[in-house]
Amino acid sequence: MFAIGERVMHPGQGLCTVVGFEDSPFPVLVLEAGDGRSTTKLLYPQAQADKLHPPVSREDALAVIEGYDDLTCDDFTDRNSGLEEKHFKALLKNGVPDSVRVVKTMRQRIAAAEAEGKKPSTFMLRVLREAQRRSLEELACALDSTPDEIVSMFEVRGHDMADEA
Repeated sequence: MFAIGERVMHPGQGLCTVVGFEDSPFPVLVLEAGDGRSTTKLLYPQAQADKLHPPVSREDALAVIEGYDDLTCDDFTDRNSGLEEKHFKALLKNGVPDSVRVVKTMRQRIAAAEAEGKKPSTFMLRVLREAQRRSLEELACALDSTPDEIVSMFEVRGHDMADEA
């Protein structure tokens, strides 16, 4: 079980902090998710706590940053962009390194569309933004850093992890 103050990865929200427990009407973890501008309190059923996981370790976070070039892009495609979006959003629930792989995949697909003179699909832009946010939050937590410092770590290696506004 998790302890108060522990950081966990929520499948839908990303990085959260355990801030309490409640028993009524059923046992729940009280989580707090925040994006730096605001925070949200979440009640998460303890019966589903196995879907929460701790952030990636420091060593694994450094390995992902150092090994970014070796990450393979996901080649999943479907004629239905909704199914593609669902596939990539499901990967985000796993956290790093999958979320970083999704960033790399979306950047590659967006660049390929632009190289053909096409406008990238809106689902690609949506998935990219969410993958960047989740990746940066989790890596920053693992390295006791800030998302901006993580962006700089990627930039030093010639990679763009900056959040698309």
